[in-house]
Amino acid sequence: MQFPDTRHFQGFFAPSRIEADVYDLEVEGRIPPELNGAFYRAAADTQYPPRFANDVYINGDGMIHMVRFDNGHADLKTRYVRTQRFQLERQARKALFGAYRNPYTDDPSVAGIDDSNANTAIIWHAGKLLALKEAALPYELDPFTLETKGIYDFSGQIPGRTFTVHPKHDPRTGQLMAFAYNASGLPDKQIHIHEIAADGKVTRTQTFEVPYSSMVHDWLVTRDHLVFTISPMVADPEQLRTEEQYFVWDPNRETYVAIIPREEGVSGIKWFRSERLLETHTLNAWTDGDTLVGDHFTTKSGWFSQFPKTTAGYLPEQPPFLHRWTFDLTQGAAHWDDATDTYRSEKLLSSPGDMPRVDPRVLMEKNRHSWVGGMHPDVPMAPIGPMGPPFNSLIHRDDSTGATAIWTAGEHSAPEEPVFVPKSADAAEGEGYLLALVGRRDQMRHDLVVLDALDIAAGPIATVKIPFRLRYGFHGTWVPADELGK
Repeated sequence: MQFPDTRHFQGFFAPSRIEADVYDLEVEGRIPPELNGAFYRAAADTQYPPRFANDVYINGDGMIHMVRFDNGHADLKTRYVRTQRFQLERQARKALFGAYRNPYTDDPSVAGIDDSNANTAIIWHAGKLLALKEAALPYELDPFTLETKGIYDFSGQIPGRTFTVHPKHDPRTGQLMAFAYNASGLPDKQIHIHEIAADGKVTRTQTFEVPYSSMVHDWLVTRDHLVFTISPMVADPEQLRTEEQYFVWDPNRETYVAIIPREEGVSGIKWFRSERLLETHTLNAWTDGDTLVGDHFTTKSGWFSQFPKTTAGYLPEQPPFLHRWTFDLTQGAAHWDDATDTYRSEKLLSSPGDMPRVDPRVLMEKNRHSWVGGMHPDVPMAPIGPMGPPFNSLIHRDDSTGATAIWTAGEHSAPEEPVFVPKSADAAEGEGYLLALVGRRDQMRHDLVVLDALDIAAGPIATVKIPFRLRYGFHGTWVPADELGK
């Protein structure tokens, strides 16, 4: 078999397909003794050549990478998520599912079968490790072996076929706030909101309608409000019958923002207008009286590296920048057609980036510290990848001063999404470690670096060396040993 000769499937970004156990990885420096737990991250690692040579990177099979830290040692485990899709294609020894989210491009033998590849994010909630894909329901994994336990719908409490890859944990209550869009499996205009208690019980589900079927990848959540940005990455159920591409950027559509009070629910929704843009990933948000503040990355273009077809011909992809939006909650309209009010926007970083993080213990309230993957203009850039420009640095921002610090991985190296780990449960905000995988593109392998989160410019405290190349991944998490139970 042979993968397509495209940048999605060749060179450093070629499928790795390695399932491995490597005990006692080589370490430069010293792993802090407080790091006792597991780092997990999800990646798209295509197991068979796709049915379409122009297949997008995000359509690959879910591969979970775990680095287990224990008493100064680090062990690696990598496993595919055994989704229904994965198992059927392995039995057939070829790809059976077609273009991203488009059932009309599948082999007839898999018609109606769940097409999840569980490749985008991984979370820990109610003692369960869940691999997520926003086009499907979660898959539960064993947190020690990474064995796939099966589709997880919260014991039948989540209706529909989809679940966000960006649920938000409320650190005060342990509650998980989640949503789903296109839950029918095809484009529609409903968004479903789920409130899930710390024990995994769904305590409330609500539904509201949006102006058009939009890609809603992330959202902002405060202690009191939910914020959805509806951007013109549009999906049309009829168009899917004749076109492979699921989402199409339509610059003739308006961008809207919906703000929903958590207690009152969707009956209290308020709509605001926005300039035309796409939200990529959110950092944090908080409410102060009648003011709501949200920090997130936005771009003035669609996600053309994955979905190049637009209604306006060729358009260049613009990089995302970190912005702070401030809303007056006394404003807003009850319906999007009547929305005239907008928000104040402030750019927080001058250079582009994405994949932001805060200390999870201060999520939904005003934070001081944040960390992002950056594309610093004064630092040599690693080769461009299929997901758009790579990061060449990690950036720490102090919101109280506006000061930034930067760590660069080297000219041929690209750090991926950082994960914050507090030094202890009662440590002050930001006191802890930043973990990030780094692609060593000239060596065709990865490292996992451990940085002092408040002094990243000093460089790694420890560098955990991975002796082979992992496929570029998306979102990860940290689970402390006392929560794992072993």
